[in-house]
Amino acid sequence: RPRASGLPPRPRRAAAAMGGDGGEPVVAAGDYMQTLVEKNPWALYRGTEDIWGHRGAVLEAIRAVPELLAEASPQLRADPEVVSAAAAQDGEVLRYASAEVQDNADVVLVAIRSSPRSLRFASPRLRGLRAVVLEAVRGNALTLQFASEELRRDHELVDEAVKLNPHALMHASKDLRADKRVICPAIRSNPCVLQHAADTLKGDTEVLVAAGLRAAPPDLF
Repeated sequence: RPRASGLPPRPRRAAAAMGGDGGEPVVAAGDYMQTLVEKNPWALYRGTEDIWGHRGAVLEAIRAVPELLAEASPQLRADPEVVSAAAAQDGEVLRYASAEVQDNADVVLVAIRSSPRSLRFASPRLRGLRAVVLEAVRGNALTLQFASEELRRDHELVDEAVKLNPHALMHASKDLRADKRVICPAIRSNPCVLQHAADTLKGDTEVLVAAGLRAAPPDLF
């Protein structure tokens, strides 16, 4: 699985270990360890290997440091509640979730509301689900780029994205970038997006008028 940037490497400690690295005590998974984590999420690094599968301790830790989800056991990274707790703080941690959780619409929506760009870590099925993509687009129109090819051909969805950010036009399907109904409103809002239009429209009179130009700049082609 991908490693979380900025996290220290965690020691591989057996549950039976009596001492830690550098003389620090090793604490076994259990209620006492969970109490330590409530005070300091980094206390997980003082635990034995099995602490990363202790649901209570990991839940406490990731609510404070979501990136610690990357170190959780496979079972916890497949737990929708655990992943949701982390994703509510930082949607980008969806990348560490199991494939099954990345296909869970409820969890993915939690992640998107925290970080719209986390849509890119959702399953292909959810990136093709209009309601999910629309939630991301409303948070950041440029997330249209992570939508399925079919949704990037969806006139209404692309139109909404372009209204929020005209530069979202660059992520629309080839057909829609050749559609004046999409291109002209976007260009009226921001003439710079003429560069994202299909070449067949860059010299079109109606499109140029929308951009406030008499002729297409030569560097557009």
